[in-house]
Formats: sequence, C-alpha cells, structure tokens
Amino acid sequence: MNPNLLAVPVALPLFAAALLLAVARWGGRRAITFQRLVAATTLTINLAAALGLTQHALSGHRIVLQMGGWQAPFGITLIADGLTGILLTLTGIVALAVLPFAIATIDLHRERMAFYPLFLLLVMGVNGAFLTGDLFNLYVFFEVLLMASFVLLTVGGQPAQTHSGIRYVVLNLLGSLVFLAAAGIAYGTLGTLNMAQMAERLESAPMAVRTLLAGMLLVAFGGKAALFPLFFWLPSSYHTPPPAVTALFGGLLTKVGVYTIFRSFTLFFPDLLSAWQPLFLGIAGATMLIGALGAMAQPTIRRVLSFHIISHVGFMLMGLGVALQGNGLGVGFGLAAAILYMAHHMLVKTGLILAGGAVEIDMGGDRLQSIGGLVGRRPLLALLFFLSAISLAGIPPFSGFISKLSLLEITLDTRHWTVAAVSVIASVLTLINVMRLWREAFWGTYEHPGRLRPWLLDAPVRRWLVLGPIAGLLLLSLGLGLFGERFFHMTTIAAQQVLDRDGYIAAVNPVNPESVAAPSSKEGSD
Repeated sequence: MNPNLLAVPVALPLFAAALLLAVARWGGRRAITFQRLVAATTLTINLAAALGLTQHALSGHRIVLQMGGWQAPFGITLIADGLTGILLTLTGIVALAVLPFAIATIDLHRERMAFYPLFLLLVMGVNGAFLTGDLFNLYVFFEVLLMASFVLLTVGGQPAQTHSGIRYVVLNLLGSLVFLAAAGIAYGTLGTLNMAQMAERLESAPMAVRTLLAGMLLVAFGGKAALFPLFFWLPSSYHTPPPAVTALFGGLLTKVGVYTIFRSFTLFFPDLLSAWQPLFLGIAGATMLIGALGAMAQPTIRRVLSFHIISHVGFMLMGLGVALQGNGLGVGFGLAAAILYMAHHMLVKTGLILAGGAVEIDMGGDRLQSIGGLVGRRPLLALLFFLSAISLAGIPPFSGFISKLSLLEITLDTRHWTVAAVSVIASVLTLINVMRLWREAFWGTYEHPGRLRPWLLDAPVRRWLVLGPIAGLLLLSLGLGLFGERFFHMTTIAAQQVLDRDGYIAAVNPVNPESVAAPSSKEGSD
C-alpha cells in the first residue's frame, strides 16, 4: 500500500475546510448547498481511505509515512496500525452519520457561521491525533480539536453556550498546558519527541523522569478523556450546543483522550502500566460509578447522556488496566475488549444522542418533566431510541452485550472482583437511566400540544435525514453484536500490535542524527 494514503485523513479535510471558509462569506443558499456537498464528499472519501488503511493494517502491517522524505526523528511521522485504522474508520462513520442530521437540524445562521468548515477541521484534528507518531504534533492536533470544538460549542451566541464554552476551553487549556510541559520535559531529558525514539530512550532514563512524565501524561490525557476526577468540564458543556454538535463531541472527543492513554502507556511505560494497575482500575471504577450515579440526578436527556459518556470511558480504562494480564484468556485480551467497547460506544452513543436530539427538537425541549407521549406520534423514533438505549445498557444481541461481557470476563479471569462488581452495578444503573429516559419521553400524554414543532419529522426529506443515520448506527451496533467473534478477532490483532513496542519502533526506524545529512526520499511500511 502506498504510504501517502496516510496523509488523506489529515490533508483532505484541511483543504476542504479551507475551500469552504473561502466561500462561506457569501452565505447565500447556493453557497450553503455547495458547502454541504463538499462536506459530504470529503467525509465519504475520508471513510473510504480509512477503510483501506484498516484492511491493510489488520493484515499485520504497520504503514509509515515520513513527511517530505525526512526520516525520523527530523521529519513528521505518520503511522497507522490496527488500532489507528479501526478508530479512523469509526471516526469516518460517526462524522458521516452526524452530517445529514446536522443538515436537517442546524439553523441557517449557524450554517453561515462556518459550521461545515469547523466540522471538517474537527474531523481533521481527530484523524491527526490518531495518526501522528510525534508527541509535539499530537499537541498540535489537540489544539486544532480544541479550537474547532470551542467555536462549534459557542456559535449561536446563546448565554448558556458562552458560559459552558468558557468552562470547556479553560479546563481543556489547563490540560493542554500540562501536556505541553510534559513535552518540554521529554525533549529536555530525552532529546527527541518522536514517539518511537522516545520509547527507546525511556528504557534507560532515570525512574524519576519516567514517573514524572507518566504522571503528567496521565493527567493531561485523562482530562481529555473525562476520567475521574477530571470529568466535570464535560457535563457542564455538552448539553448546550445543537444536538448534532453534541453527538459529534460525544462520539469522538473523549475517545481521542482514551486512545492517547492506550498508546502512551503501552509504548512508553509498559512497566508502569503493570505497577500502576491499582491506580488504573481504581480510576476506572470511580469513573464508571460516578458517571452512572450522576446521570440519575439529571433533569434533561442530553445531561443524562453526557454523564453516561463519562461512565463508559471507565469501561475502556478498565480494559487497559488488565491489558498485560490474562490467566486463561491470554495477554492482550483486556485491551482487545476495551477496543471493542470503544467501537461499540462510538456508534451507539452517537446514535442515542441523535435520537435524543430529535426528541428535543420535535418537542421544543428535553426536560424530562415537560415532555412525553411520543410513542404514539413518533413510533419509529421511539423504536430507534429504545433499541439504542438497550444496546448502550448491554442487552443482547447488540454490541453493548458482547463488549461488556468481554470486559467482565477478563476482570473475573484476572481476579479483580471489585472492579468487576462495579462494572455490573454501573451497567444496571445505565439500564435504569436509559429506561427512565424512554419512559419520560415516549410514554404517557404530552400536556402542552400547542408547543410541538412538527416541521422536523413531518417533512419526508428531513425525516429520513434525521432517522436514517440513527437507524444506520443501530444496524452497525447490531452487526457488531451478531458477528462479535469476527470483530473481536480484529480488535485482538489491533491489541497485539499496540502491545508490540519493538514492532512499532522498527516500523518508524528512528536513525542516529549524526548519520543523516540530507532528507531521504524513501517512504515505507513494514
């Protein structure tokens, strides 16, 4: 495979966003239609490229691109393995599912305020974070994410958006500051920010340096992932933008933080991943429980679902905590289960937030005490919401069941009884919460029929732009559950590649700086 394909998920959304920014200032109907078409085309090509990369990576190969022909550590390295490919594909699916919902529901004012260029910039930042093999460029892509998400969060100028946006950006900037400081310490002590070369040099670095870097990266990435106790920025901000933006954030942003924790600790600090296992499992259990309990006290659909995002990040970290253990199941089983759970959550949580957004727009609000009776008016939406909800809770045959069962199985196999029990309790609480949402929104009788806004789901085109993506994501979740063994085999390959530090280093092949006099034109993959 041509390694230049690695540049497509980054360069294509960037160039398309620049093009749309150039035409956004005209703001007419034709310009909006053009932006929609360009965004849809870009995201379709992006998904096709991600699928190609995933197929090649899961055949056992890492794909490496040294930008401009400059070999590492001087040039910018892009690298994709099975985990990268899976997450790129899921990012493409989520973005392509959210786009038609956004077209149907985003108001014209926001569309004219560069909504589609920002959408593409966000996708570019997510893709870049998954692909980069350099710690400083990871920081750059994080900042691209932060800028695009902050504007998407606040565009529209509502007071609630502004207040939540300030909290969001300030707290995320603090995490970015910790990350930048860690990168500075890494460069000062190791002399490089190339991740493969860092992994080599950290083996002989003093324990104090390794412990400091590991702690700072855990704080920085844990904040991005909304882990306990750094989660409070998420529920205070995700409920304020339009539902399409919330769905995009809920499906993608915290997964970037989870991915970076997976990558950094397996590559840089495998010994600390074992030594700090009680810390990882403790954070995972607290995150699961706090998120599930916090959701029970929330008065609106999106605030409930925002707390569920927090809770389910804990399940992913639980898999990482036992990644290097495995009595009867083998080393790497926990990480494979965590990757499968991440795939399940990205699909189902996006679909469920879109369904909740459809309820909110159709009813004119999402406060549980002031909505109801939709099961008679919107039976298809009721069915899609219900099935998405039970998938999130882990009811078979959907993907939530096989992914949660795999995580429970590995924690029992490794005799971590407490975190296993917490995961079961959190799953039960999730089921109670989502059934509460379904009962309040769809059951009973709505007491204020004059407030209804029938324009959204009564128009045939809008109806399918709204319901089609939800149904598509639900079908993918069902397929992930019905063919769970096949997908688990894929995530097992990805997990083994992530745990193979020597293979990652050999693929990037950092060279001795003194031996490099000029950039090389060779680009390769192993």
